[in-house]
Amino acid sequence: MRQYSITKSLLKSSFAFLLSSVTLLCISVSSNAQATLSVQGIVKKSNGVALEDGEYQITFKLYEVTMPPSNVVLWDETIPDVEVISGIYSEILGENPSDPLNIPFNADYELGISIGSQEMLPRIRLTSAPYALSLRGETNQFPSTGEVQADKVKVAQGVIVNNGAPLVNNTDGSKGYSFNNDNDSGLFSTQEGEVSLYTNGVERLEVNGSGATLQGGLNATNLTLNNNGAITYRNSNNENFIAWRLADVDDFDNNLDGWQQYADNSETLGWNSSSASDPCRCGPEGSASGVFLNSFLLPSDRNKVLKKQFNIPGSYTQIKVKFTYFAIDSWDAGQDYGFAGFASSVSGSNFKVTWYENLVNMLASPKLNNSGFINTTQFRGNPNMPDYWRDVEITAKRNGSSNTFWVFIGAAMEGDADELYGIGPVEVWVR
Repeated sequence: MRQYSITKSLLKSSFAFLLSSVTLLCISVSSNAQATLSVQGIVKKSNGVALEDGEYQITFKLYEVTMPPSNVVLWDETIPDVEVISGIYSEILGENPSDPLNIPFNADYELGISIGSQEMLPRIRLTSAPYALSLRGETNQFPSTGEVQADKVKVAQGVIVNNGAPLVNNTDGSKGYSFNNDNDSGLFSTQEGEVSLYTNGVERLEVNGSGATLQGGLNATNLTLNNNGAITYRNSNNENFIAWRLADVDDFDNNLDGWQQYADNSETLGWNSSSASDPCRCGPEGSASGVFLNSFLLPSDRNKVLKKQFNIPGSYTQIKVKFTYFAIDSWDAGQDYGFAGFASSVSGSNFKVTWYENLVNMLASPKLNNSGFINTTQFRGNPNMPDYWRDVEITAKRNGSSNTFWVFIGAAMEGDADELYGIGPVEVWVR
């Protein structure tokens, strides 16, 4: 590589230096897109005559503008073969990979130039291109308004903007943000109106116009919210428990919610009958309505059994059904019982009774009827006969992996036909 030297005396007595322009080019001139600085200048002797044509060694240094001037060199580069023609030279600084132009350009800088060993004065202050002023700020951020577009933005040790949903094995995939060296984890929009959170190429959380869906679970200290709505919690002894979750509610406010009454042709106890009809949806609209009374179902005959098939998908092993049971009019002690249970079919396959009780002894005297209390309203039936009620809870084990099961609720009675029963709102819980 050619090198030229100029003596100190010649430098002191023979040359004056003028820098005609300085421009910062924020363009990629190599594969790693390092910044460069374009410099053009004129070198003349003290008598005003241009320096002879040839190649000269020139050293360029950058300083921060301070008062008084600083002698701390922030960056420097020596180019041994700068071509000078008629005193004019043009050079690009920062191209050499060993001398990258790695200062932040977030302050005012000045350029010092040396031909030989002595730096010429005055130093040349860098100025900005007009539209580059919008990038200037204390934190080197974009202060101006408007839309900023980029095909791909990479933050050092940070975020990468991808063009697709993540795939496995750290490959880029559509429309989203992943992390440096972890391209299959991040936030992505896989289709219009949907955003999903991925880890290791697997969708964990999906948000769309319908809401948010967990694909897995949400773990917090001692608490896990599962994607089927169940909650698992851990006590101080590090024991895990699965909480019950509400899976169905039948309040009978607007319809029968799928419940039917069943009995055989002789109107005897119908728990194995498949002959269905509609029970009465009684309550606030009926003759025995009350301000705080819920709608409830009343079969047309005491021997008819109320049944419904439930279909509860998801992961669970236990079932719990809650309901209010009404014993209406002249129930007899030791003879009339309410019952409820679970079955695999409408005809009572595998039917198991999980509650069986004589309700006549539930309440102490006086009984709740119109003769004992002023301005009372009974559930239904004869106003001179007491009514009874019971909040019932029955549980069962899930039948394998089947989502479906039947709930039967009825009464086993003897004696007079003036006895009735009904059921209030029904809740189904699973865990």
